[in-house]
Amino acid sequence: MSGEERPLASIIVPAYNAVEMLENAVVELLGQTLALKEIVIIDDGSTDGTGELAEHLAEMHPGVRAFRMPVNSGPAGARERGVRESWGRYLWFVDVDDARADNALEKLVAAAQATDADAVICSAEYLYGERRRAIRAPELDRPVSGRTAFRLLLNGSVTGHLWNKLFRRELVVGIEFTPARVHSDLAMVAQLLARARRVASIPDTLYSYVLRPGSIIRSGSRRAESLERVEQAVASAGYRLDTRIPDSADFRYFQVRYILLSGIKDALTGPYQTKERKDLLARLRSRLRWKGIAAVALRLDWKRFALAVTAKTSIAVHRRVLQRTAERLTARTDLLQ
Repeated sequence: MSGEERPLASIIVPAYNAVEMLENAVVELLGQTLALKEIVIIDDGSTDGTGELAEHLAEMHPGVRAFRMPVNSGPAGARERGVRESWGRYLWFVDVDDARADNALEKLVAAAQATDADAVICSAEYLYGERRRAIRAPELDRPVSGRTAFRLLLNGSVTGHLWNKLFRRELVVGIEFTPARVHSDLAMVAQLLARARRVASIPDTLYSYVLRPGSIIRSGSRRAESLERVEQAVASAGYRLDTRIPDSADFRYFQVRYILLSGIKDALTGPYQTKERKDLLARLRSRLRWKGIAAVALRLDWKRFALAVTAKTSIAVHRRVLQRTAERLTARTDLLQ
């Protein structure tokens, strides 16, 4: 593709068994106010006709391109293919079943150009039925370094979601697309922020993440292996920035909040055999050390401090704490809790 034809931004849309949602998503994305854009659909080995529909939409709309994976590879593999097939100077990774402001891409690109940022973060929201919960972008007076943004990711000020972030293409080419079935976004975001020169934020709420019953983050899938892969990817990205980061209080907080507590919850609620569950719990609890729990207290994160203390000291009490908060946590589901 020549320079004159090159789109300013590529919207990468992985789609797996999404035949009922894909056309509406493409129509919405074609309505994005940024003129120089392309939509790259990656059918991730669907069995319901998604691939055929994607190809039909590409034939109907010049700004749409469609590619098919031979087998289902998960979000990370589909996104990797999308990067290879795309041409945009900036890349925006979206989910097929969500909603976006019509000017979302235009605002993200404008912010990237105005600040010369490699990554731009916007505010977003979760939607679950009639309920909404805000996802605030960090309040940055000016762009910060990738190192600073990476630490904001570790301490929870920046979320690990891909869809409320725009990235310069050069940042994405060459990263590892961690093959995790859950939380692959977090592994990518950590690597991308660690590689960035400048990271900017805008306060506008431009993306709505729609939570539906049965979605991957709400299902009872086995998550332990994926969590370990994500942890390794984040630790490696931090180590390349500064060899001291994996032993920092910020990283210990991240490890307890995003990996160990999530892993223990998975061990208690996931579809494991009795011995497998017992062994997994023992391994995770042995890694839940008091230095990590102290890092949670330093962040004044008292909810997770209580969860960490009970997980370390008494699984029976921890189960009761989880049960008491289950309804509230369901209403406020977080991709990275």
